Amino acid sequence: MKKAIHHVMLNEKLEDCFGILDAIQRTYRDYNSEYCKIVQGHPKVMNDFFVSFEQAICKQFKMWPAEQREQVEEMLRKETEEKQAKLEEEALKEFEAKKAEEERVREEQAKVSGAKPGK
Repeated sequence: MKKAIHHVMLNEKLEDCFGILDAIQRTYRDYNSEYCKIVQGHPKVMNDFFVSFEQAICKQFKMWPAEQREQVEEMLRKETEEKQAKLEEEALKEFEAKKAEEERVREEQAKVSGAKPGK
């Protein structure tokens, strides 16, 4: 503005300054409105985050809301049945292996003594 030689040039420079000030004002208002949205939405975002985090942690410790009781009971029942079937299968294999070993020992003893193996 100091370099303006006459009134017309001074008015042009003044308009340029007002344009710059308007741009600054628009930028600030946009920034402020976005910031206000973030601040207003922050409690909900944080609450949603902590609710989902709590649910994930509770599932790790097999804790579910009361509304899901029937679904959880069914899931746990199936899990228990699968584990029980696996334990029974392992016990049966162990029993059969032990029985086969006893039979083998009896046959060896019968060969040594010359007697006929019996059951």
